[in-house]
Amino acid sequence: MRIFEFASGDENLEKFVMILRNFIGRAASKKAPVKLNWDALNRIATTSGVELTADYETFKSMYDSSPPLQSLVKNFNDSGIELNVPGAPDAEPAGDGAAEPNDSQAAVDQMAASAAPQQLAAQA
Repeated sequence: MRIFEFASGDENLEKFVMILRNFIGRAASKKAPVKLNWDALNRIATTSGVELTADYETFKSMYDSSPPLQSLVKNFNDSGIELNVPGAPDAEPAGDGAAEPNDSQAAVDQMAASAAPQQLAAQA
């Protein structure tokens, strides 16, 4: 079954969306981005019991007609797809990138300051 045939049946589309949601769930727990090339996507689908031939043109036609799929995919191109993983870092940092290290250092300082009195009280 080709990807455009795959998208025509509601049950098949639901299976494909479920596969992508599983990847997003695993990646979200690790806060890691997910990028799949077309070969990997084909192997994953075959392993999951779905015959799928994925490439850019056929995926684009399926993506354009499926709002659930659009919500799961962050980006796609000739190389493959990138899934929309909540909490995963972006490939390109937003802004100048200088605010994040200062914010994280401030958070560490605040945690240390709040833990210090408890540690001192426990030692006394």
